[in-house]
This record gives sequence, C-alpha cells and structure tokens, in this order.
Amino acid sequence: MTYGNIRSSPPEMSIFRALLFLFSMLYFTVINFIWRLLSVFIKRRVVPKTEDRLLLMSATKAAKMIRERKITSIELIEAYINRIEEVNGAINAIAEDNFTDARQRAHEADAILESIEREGEEYTKLIAAKPLLGVPFTVKDCIEAAGLKCTIGLATRRDVKAVEDATVIRRMKNAGAILLAVTNVPEVCMWWESSNTIYGRVSNPYDARRTAGGSSGGEGALISACGSVTGLGSDIGGSIRMPSFFNGVFGLKPTPGVVPLSGHHPQVEGYMTEMLRIGPICRYAEDLELLLKVLAADDSINLLQLDKPVNLHSIRVFYMSGLKTPFVEALSSECHNALKMAVEHFERKYDLCAIRLDLPFVHKALDFYFASMEVPGVTPLVHAMTELDSDVDCAFELAKFVLGLSSHTLAAITMAVFENRALFREERKRTIIAQRDRLHRELSELLQANGILLFPSFPTLVPFHNQPLLTPFNFAYTGLWNALALPVVQCPLGLSRHSLPIGVQVIGAPASDRLLIAVARDLEQAFGGWKPLIDR
Repeated sequence: MTYGNIRSSPPEMSIFRALLFLFSMLYFTVINFIWRLLSVFIKRRVVPKTEDRLLLMSATKAAKMIRERKITSIELIEAYINRIEEVNGAINAIAEDNFTDARQRAHEADAILESIEREGEEYTKLIAAKPLLGVPFTVKDCIEAAGLKCTIGLATRRDVKAVEDATVIRRMKNAGAILLAVTNVPEVCMWWESSNTIYGRVSNPYDARRTAGGSSGGEGALISACGSVTGLGSDIGGSIRMPSFFNGVFGLKPTPGVVPLSGHHPQVEGYMTEMLRIGPICRYAEDLELLLKVLAADDSINLLQLDKPVNLHSIRVFYMSGLKTPFVEALSSECHNALKMAVEHFERKYDLCAIRLDLPFVHKALDFYFASMEVPGVTPLVHAMTELDSDVDCAFELAKFVLGLSSHTLAAITMAVFENRALFREERKRTIIAQRDRLHRELSELLQANGILLFPSFPTLVPFHNQPLLTPFNFAYTGLWNALALPVVQCPLGLSRHSLPIGVQVIGAPASDRLLIAVARDLEQAFGGWKPLIDR
C-alpha cells in the first residue's frame, strides 16, 4: 500500500547487502548458541512470588484505600520495605534506600487523614491536591532527590548527594507520594544493561541469569518484583521501554515537552532535549494516567486532554514487523507472535482491518539515532566519566579493566573509544536529518489523533547478562522512536513458553498520550498485563 509519501515496499537489496545479511544471521546464531550453552551451567533463579495483597494493587487503588482509611500509609510502606529486603539480594535493584524518611512521611500522611473530616471540604481539597497521598514510589539514580545520592553509576560520584529535588520529584512529593528508594543504573546511564562499579549489576526477576535492561533497569526489576508499585525512569534510547519489556511492566515515553527534564543527569542540549524523556514505569496501566497528570504541568495536561474520554471504537491500527538491518538481530518468533496477538486483538474486538506498513526510512533507525545524538555542546562521555575533571584515557582504562583494576565498566569504556569518531560527513548527516524529519511528519499525519502504530518491543526475548556487549545495536527497536520524538507506551502481553515477558510498543502522534494510555489499559484487560512471578 501507499499512504501519502510513505512507500510500503522496501528497496531492492544489492549483492553486498545480501551477503552482509547472511553474515549477520550466522553471527547472531553463534552468539545466541554460546549464551544458551553457557546458561545451561547456571541455575535459573526467580524471585519468590508474593501473596501480600498490599503489594498486588495499583497506586491508584492504594491511594484510594488510604484516603478511605481501609489501609494506612505506614502499612503499605512497611509492606514494600519488607519486600525490598526479601528480593533485592537476587536482583540488586537498590542504589540507596530512603526507608527512615519514608516511614516518617507515612506516619505524617496517616496523621493528616486522621485530623480531617472525610466528608468535609478540606478532605475534598486534599484529594485534588494530593492524589498519591501515602503511596510509595522509587526513582532512577540519575534524577535528583534532595539528600540522596545521585551517582548516575559513576565511581567518581560515589558520594555525591543531590541538594534539591528535580522538578518531577517535587511534583510527586507535592502529590503526596513517598520516595522509598533510588534504583540502580548503568555507568553514565548510556547502556542498555544496568551495571556499574559502585553497586554492581541488576538482574531480571524472572531469570537472574538475564539482564533487567537499562538504563532504568533497577526501576524495571524492582517494580516487576513487587518491590515498588511505580517509579520514574528516563529514556533517550529505550531506557524506559527496554526495562519495561524485559521485566514485563508498563512504561511510557511521553510527548516531548510534557514532563520537565530539570534535575536529570547527564544534562542534554539541542535536539537531544526532544529525544530524552522522563516518564512513569508501573505494573498497572491505570497508574499511567494518574502519574502523567502529576508529572505534567497544567498547560501540558490541557494539551494532552487527559481528562477527555477515549473512544477506541474509532481507532485506526497500523503495524510493522520490525527492522531490516544487518546490524540488528532478526525478529524472533516469540516477538513476532506477540505483535500478531496485539494486531489480532484490535481487529477482532473493534471489527477493523489493521494495515501493515513497511516504511523504508524506518529501517534507517541506527542512522537516525546516531545522527540525532551528534549535538554540539554536549559533554563528551570521556569527560563525563571523570566527573568533568579530565578526559578518561580509554586505552589505559581498558588495560586496567583486563586486570580487574578499572573503576569503569567495559560498556562505558568501549562507547568512549568510539564516541569521538565522526560517523557521518556533514552533507550525509544533513540528508539523514532531513529524512528523519520527513518520516516524523509523515507518521504524525498518518496517525493523527486516533491512529496507533504497533511495533515489536525488541527483536528477541530478554537477553542473558553481558550478551548486549556483542549485540549492541538491538536497541534500534526503541531508539528509533527517540530519534523521531514520538510518544510510545510499552505494554506487557504476558509470558512466553519459557516464562519470560513478551510485549509490544504502541506509538502515537505527538500529544496522543491519552490514546496510548487507553490502548495500554485495553491490552491489559485483554492479556492480563503484568504477570506474577512463578517460583522455580
């Protein structure tokens, strides 16, 4: 099909490109075989399932029950603290806890509710002003929370504490939410496996042999393991959506400009401010709307029309079956089937015909992403790795790493080595940026207010630890949508036959966040959303 200027047929493949795809297939087959073989010698470890009803309710429901005094905030806080102490040894998601302050805030929340009449005007005002009163949340270790460490996984920032709250933290606290802990990230938050030399590596709650993703890996793992009900992540290449997919929870990358970035590290400039988003991660889809309302300013709430009902019976559904590039793994059967499940659900429930797209520019995902990240004025990674003290000597650090003496991770050192190598000549970069902007316009016009694009979350199920080092460009499935600056919600669709999360990304036009949240709730109702862990 053809829609506007969007061509649906891929360009012809040259002999060289065909050989490149053949080599790619052989390469990824060998990598997967090696990691699967190595995993045979390591016992699969799954965090224990919880039966505590306090841990199995949404933030929205928990807030309501606290307001109605059916439960107390301190009961909820203690339940989550106990759960963190139970599971963190297996997943290593916590960078720093805030338990003492959280208990005090919980007692204060309960005291406020005890001091006012439930049917009075003061109570009504309290509900409007503090919709999350008494409910815990966690935050990624790159968003400033006053009095707590903000290391961004850098050994040189091991003792750095935030002086004030980031805007999003302040808004959560003003809404009555209680900060429970800061969660683990990769070094400088620039890798999709969460590991650093301060706190170590985050593991997946469904299988500790596998990654929790990054860079919001600590958030994804902790929320999935019922150690937190909701949290804040950030996303410049999939850092909310990959951990959400790998850990079977919901994650929203909002429309640019809706949620403020102040207090986030590393800081960004230029077009990267369109790519980087702070957004919610949660187990239950209904919390996405509440959290977005809290995080967004009033004018953004009006722009998104978050209080306006969504009629999904008028929805238009498009889908794509992944990327065609030799640098990224081919779409696995499990991820293809997950996409198919979502497509068939909408066709069956809403009596529509989903339209398959194959947009040539989409397959330029890596070009779009790396060209978009080449922004003048941004602190180089080699400088950021030393906390702006000097440039890190990559060759020396690599030698130290081999000897087990480096304070940096192999992923960070490797990225620093290639960072200053210009990928594109200026003329080529201008062409790529023009193509990127054209695709953004055409998708925005195609989707408009009632269209969604279903896209695979990732080419494979959650990888094993360290596997990303040899499959680094698989992030293109998420990074593409940062380059295009479009809102995306990651939705879980249950578990595979191997009891690992499956899911789908849902992409919308700018300011379509309300539609995306409605779709997330619809998919949760159809497929069950987050699935409780199964003990092994």
